[in-house]
Amino acid sequence: MKAFAFLTVTGVLLLTGCSTFEGLKSDLSEGYNAVSNTFAKVIDPVKEEKKKLPVYDGTCPPVSARQDLTHLVEFYNPTKPSDSTKVSEATITGVKNTCRVENDSILMQIDLSLTGKTGPKARVKSTDKPSFAYPYFVAVTDEQGNVVSKEIFAVTLSYDSNQKELSLTESVFQNMPFPDSTSGQHFNVIVGFQLTNEQLAYNAAQIVKTKP
Repeated sequence: MKAFAFLTVTGVLLLTGCSTFEGLKSDLSEGYNAVSNTFAKVIDPVKEEKKKLPVYDGTCPPVSARQDLTHLVEFYNPTKPSDSTKVSEATITGVKNTCRVENDSILMQIDLSLTGKTGPKARVKSTDKPSFAYPYFVAVTDEQGNVVSKEIFAVTLSYDSNQKELSLTESVFQNMPFPDSTSGQHFNVIVGFQLTNEQLAYNAAQIVKTKP
């Protein structure tokens, strides 16, 4: 399992700040304490009720995997892909997420279901136990599809000497700033493999082949 905090949260914070602009104006007009030279903290009753829930229902951003980025194939010669020179492959078969509130943030767990296969070039000797690391990304986009944040990770698939296929679930934990009662609905989470140009071209060709 991997955990990471949002390092590139500027966009999220700006969006959150915009959503609370009206509240800030209210603070300026009503909440100023002349004695302490501070502004009184305004309690959002909706937010306080949401904090009591184990899951921040309705605001967990939807998560999906891009079809053209769910398959990663490695070849002995990437520029000349063929079944006989295939080293290994991995496929994202499913993705889901759940959210819960922790302190002043939303903790989102993203679960990726993956399958892997070895190819004819995976082993030099029949007793080899190959292991492969595949890079994948988790990106957050806004309503217009602009990337707010993107992190790249790697999942490792390890095989026994007589094993040709396997399945596993990879979990990622993402810490997001606590939004107002509806702002979480404006974001989307996209996952996929981080592919080379050759791998992208190979996937595109395979999609064309499978179209009716």
